[in-house]
Amino acid sequence: MKTLKIFSGTAAAAAAFYTAMLVCFYAALPCNITAEKDAALSGSFLSAALGSDNGKGAYFLGGLPIKYTNVNYEERPFAVLGGEPFGIKIRSDGVMVISAENGSPAQKAGLRSGDVISEVNGQKVCSNGEIAEAVQLSPDSTEIVLSRADSEMSLELTPVCDGGIYKIGAWVRDSAAGIGTLTFALPESGIFGGLGHSVSDVTTGGSVPLGSGEITEARIYDVIKGKEGSAGELCGVILPERELGEITANTDTGLFGKLSESPHGKTAPVAFRQEVHTGEASILTTVEGSEPREYSIEIERINLLDLDGSKAMVIRITDSELLEKTGGIVRGMSGSPILQDGKLCGAVTHVLVNDPARGYAVFAQTMLENCGVLD
Repeated sequence: MKTLKIFSGTAAAAAAFYTAMLVCFYAALPCNITAEKDAALSGSFLSAALGSDNGKGAYFLGGLPIKYTNVNYEERPFAVLGGEPFGIKIRSDGVMVISAENGSPAQKAGLRSGDVISEVNGQKVCSNGEIAEAVQLSPDSTEIVLSRADSEMSLELTPVCDGGIYKIGAWVRDSAAGIGTLTFALPESGIFGGLGHSVSDVTTGGSVPLGSGEITEARIYDVIKGKEGSAGELCGVILPERELGEITANTDTGLFGKLSESPHGKTAPVAFRQEVHTGEASILTTVEGSEPREYSIEIERINLLDLDGSKAMVIRITDSELLEKTGGIVRGMSGSPILQDGKLCGAVTHVLVNDPARGYAVFAQTMLENCGVLD
């Protein structure tokens, strides 16, 4: 009898566990999807297959509908594939605070790392020099308007005079530059997407608020190989005289903008999220010069809890040549397009530092949504 009670209790606990897992799985399945117009609804998320049930979009398990979903039907977009490195030049909308010196007027007033200053003494500021000039206008009392997270606020402080110049005692930054990888360009509009995540300040980690910016040509001349605990890096040179286009958005899932000239190159249809699956895939990336090559990878996992984010997929480099050259995913490869079943399905976004052969990726559909191509 005692053995039966133990067995019964274990079975009940297991049943409760699997029931809870099923409920979580059910809740995580998207309530809204986009699918190709005039085509049969298909695809899946993990083990839940998509199909139609009495004219409605539905998820099926074991042939039985378990959840209905709203379907937005759109023409399938086609994109010119990227994989080339590009230079990034961004000037911020406002000036980002890096730090406030101990005991300085800025610190005493409550200025924090990551704050973005937009006005000083009624003057709009977009550079370090403009802040310095505006502070001199009212040395007795300086008013600073800033944004913190999603809130706007104002602070007042009294600058200190140092060598005849009034200062607030804050380190600030008004621009950012670097190298990333182009994901796609649209053949008719010239809209481009790349990087797969935002351009962030190297000190604060916050996204740089975009004032204006351009992308330029770039060339890779060396690779610092990644290893466990230490991310590698593509070493390249930005060619500022060879401007490619204007940056119009710096978002959590990539840089977007418009090219100066019509894009050319190989085009591919864009996969919708439910068409992407675990298994073999490939990336286009450049580890020398400016010409991309295709390398094999595996999509290991689809993350239902971050389908519209920059960590929607877990990927692993399987190509022995790329692993030999780079050790896996390295800085600068962000934005490298991912291909599966002949479609553009995503872009590389992050490396797992403790396992550089693996990393994260964003869906191509997400990038197209964030640049206004798909609803």
